[in-house]
Order: sequence, then structure tokens, then C-alpha cells
Amino acid sequence: MIYADTNILLSLFCPDSLTAAAVAWYQKIGDPVCISSWTVIEVRSNMGLRVRKGLMPRAKSVAVMKQLDSAATTSFHVLAPLPEHFTVAAGWLARPECALRSGDALHLAIAFGSGCKQFVTFDQPLGAAARRLGLPVAVLKGMT
Repeated sequence: MIYADTNILLSLFCPDSLTAAAVAWYQKIGDPVCISSWTVIEVRSNMGLRVRKGLMPRAKSVAVMKQLDSAATTSFHVLAPLPEHFTVAAGWLARPECALRSGDALHLAIAFGSGCKQFVTFDQPLGAAARRLGLPVAVLKGMT
């Protein structure tokens, strides 16, 4: 199983400069792709932000969320955060050299605590932090 970070999902469902890279990765992946219920929350938060800033019409935001909900049941394996994931994330956050943000630590803890063999993201700082923890991560080209 491979865990896709929120930025991968956003590029898959909301066309942007990284969509081609996200689609190319998704089309060639042979393993089941995992997301978490935390990913779904982050996508919904991002959609709300886009609507509030006038970057996306509400109707488009609603359509994206419906597409994600459908994909979550048909195309992705959705992982639920468990109490131990929060404990692991908190431990990583206590290590300043990791330079993790709280949401990113939770994503990593969910992914690897659930048996995923790799974490995929566009976020280079997150990738670097994961590598410092010794976690297998693939940073797709595009985001700095």
C-alpha cells in the first residue's frame, strides 16, 4: 500500500500546475493507494478556503468533494487515525530536527502505522523530514 498526501489528491481533483505529475504517478502505480479520513478533512478545508477567497465557485467545490467521496469508496483505501497514530506523531514532533508540521506528522503516523510501504507527496520539506525519520518517501517533482 502507498499513502498519497493531500497535495497529491488536490492535484488529482483540482487541475493545477502539478496535475500532470499527479495523474502520471497515479496511472502507473500498481499498489493500492491509501488516504486517510484526515486527508478528506484537509481536502474539504482546502475547498472551503478556495471558496472563501473567491478562487473557486461553491458549486465546483461541492462537485470536487462529491468526486472525492466517490473515489474514496471506489479507488482509494481510506485509513482511520487510531490513538497510537497520535502518540507516534507527538513523539516525532518532540524531535525538533524533524521539522514536521502537526498534520504532516499525523499523515506519516497513519501511513506507516497502517502498514503502508511508501508515502508520496509533492512537499519537499515533508519529504526531507520523513527521510530524517528513516521513512520511505517519494517526493514527486513540482512543489518546493
